[in-house]
Amino acid sequence: MKKISGSLQFKIMVCAIFLIILSSFPIGIASYIKSVKIVESKFAFSHLHTVKQIASSLELITNDIKEASLYFIQSGDLRQLLKSDFKTDLYELEKARVHVNDFLTYLVGEKPYIHSIYIMGKNNTIFDTYGIKDQTLNLSNIDVQSYEWYPNVITSRAGILTYVISLVRPIRDINNLKNLIGYLEINIDEKSLFEEVIHLSSNFSENFVICNQNYFILSSTDKTLIGKNLSKMISTKPMENVEQGFFYTKLSGKTFLVTYSTIKPLGWKVVSFVEKEGLVAENRAIQSYIFITILVALFAASIFLVFFQNRILFPLKQLRILIDHISNQKFDVFMQPKGNDEVSKLIQAFNSMSAKLNELMNQVYIATIKQKEAELKALQERINPHFLYNTLDTIYWTARLEGAKKACILVEALSKLFRSILANKSNIITVKEEIEHLNSYILIQKVRYQDLIEFSLNVQSQALCYKTVKFALQPIVENAIYHGIEKSGKKGKISIEVFTKDEKLYFIVSDTGG
Repeated sequence: MKKISGSLQFKIMVCAIFLIILSSFPIGIASYIKSVKIVESKFAFSHLHTVKQIASSLELITNDIKEASLYFIQSGDLRQLLKSDFKTDLYELEKARVHVNDFLTYLVGEKPYIHSIYIMGKNNTIFDTYGIKDQTLNLSNIDVQSYEWYPNVITSRAGILTYVISLVRPIRDINNLKNLIGYLEINIDEKSLFEEVIHLSSNFSENFVICNQNYFILSSTDKTLIGKNLSKMISTKPMENVEQGFFYTKLSGKTFLVTYSTIKPLGWKVVSFVEKEGLVAENRAIQSYIFITILVALFAASIFLVFFQNRILFPLKQLRILIDHISNQKFDVFMQPKGNDEVSKLIQAFNSMSAKLNELMNQVYIATIKQKEAELKALQERINPHFLYNTLDTIYWTARLEGAKKACILVEALSKLFRSILANKSNIITVKEEIEHLNSYILIQKVRYQDLIEFSLNVQSQALCYKTVKFALQPIVENAIYHGIEKSGKKGKISIEVFTKDEKLYFIVSDTGG
């Protein structure tokens, strides 16, 4: 694990992943926050547009109702009925009543959102298109100078309750405007009005309310809110002196997006409430998209790392292996470069260096061998073979005549040893010839050291035909004598083994010295 964590490949992989995460996550988080703000802003503006459409539609409807009410308060037939007394011509009164009833019936039938119309005069003349139970207008308690809208609940004679928005306006004597002769009440069906304006947005699933200038709720998705004051539910300060807009507010412990638009002539406001959690689904889609983008970036980085490994790191790894070979003195190595980049240039330089080192090592090896051969040849040339043979032969026969058997043995062994040195000028000989040289050397040493050294020579027959360097064994045995047995000053044994194994020739020389 330590080797992996210390490799260049691992370090580059960790750095690449770290850089991707370091760059992707802040960008992703910033993009997510910005996207959420954009989505929420677009969502708010979209709902604001819908609320403005609803407000415009309500403005048209209320203007339509107000125009219809003007007809009534300007109608001569209605004023005649509201001012009539027992002296008035009954035929004229009935004719006026028919005209008023016909228009009331037409208006209620023509406008689906008009629930009912109720007219009450000071002379107790009453027109009622719906049959309202216990409907009374206490004129003394109603302060209506021009007209007024207010939420109302009316009950039919059958006991049916209906939420309505009532327009109440005074009816005055045209000849004396200070003379109040009655009141007109046009009731808009809150449910029909709701359905009339709600079709403007097929996806308008959130709650909304319609409130008057004093924030009393005239209509609402939640019917239980009708008649309540909106300012007691939420802070209405952001809506003051501002015709339209949106803001966030807390309601029942939850955060809501509030969009609103004002109906200018009336001062009414159309207000929608959307729980902020409703935006989470779209925000989650953005979050998933950003997460997928980061995963794609990591996947692309992984592909790049694989390419980088095959193109850059793998050649460098192979190059490191070849450098290990050179450190183990294996100079005959080569690597095929691919491409023309810096790594390829490095491989080419390595191949050139390797070839140069191999050439230099061969030159040094050849020079060393030639130097040894020259030294040996110079040594051989210094000795006159014939003089040496004749001298040794004279010494041998002199020793025999005088009866010196040991001297004869030594001279004969030395003669054989010199003959093999001088006769065969080749540095490569057979193991058999090398053993013969060694036997002559051992014979001389036995005479010299007598019982101090015991020699043991064990040669495998298959090894005799192998080739070896001349005098490979003699210096080793000599080293064992001088530095092993003789240095210890005690009696010892030198063992020489020659054998082959796996087509290789082995020389083993051991001694019992210190």
